[in-house]
Amino acid sequence: MGTMQRQFCLDMMKVSWVGPDGFKKSDCAIILEIDPAGGLVQTTVAIPRSSEIMLDTGVGLVPGHVTSCEEDAYGYVVNFAIEDQARNWFPRYVPPFLHSAGGR
Repeated sequence: MGTMQRQFCLDMMKVSWVGPDGFKKSDCAIILEIDPAGGLVQTTVAIPRSSEIMLDTGVGLVPGHVTSCEEDAYGYVVNFAIEDQARNWFPRYVPPFLHSAGGR
């Protein structure tokens, strides 16, 4: 069974989660990569690994969880997986800028 390669993209969306202190947090994130199973966003704050997140794509809310979060020169790079069968995720939601990593 093949897996779809991630595509480079660019859009902004709100990401929300519950912090370790129990309070709801949110940040405006830049989505950099996308595939049907998840993606990669740039945030200004760290989101702990395994945190449940909610992504607001503009066409609906998409639940997921953080698989990794690493600091870089611009903030934090957050890798995430969406919950199975999220109806409002890619390819229903398509970022305004989308470029296949495979050069399709």
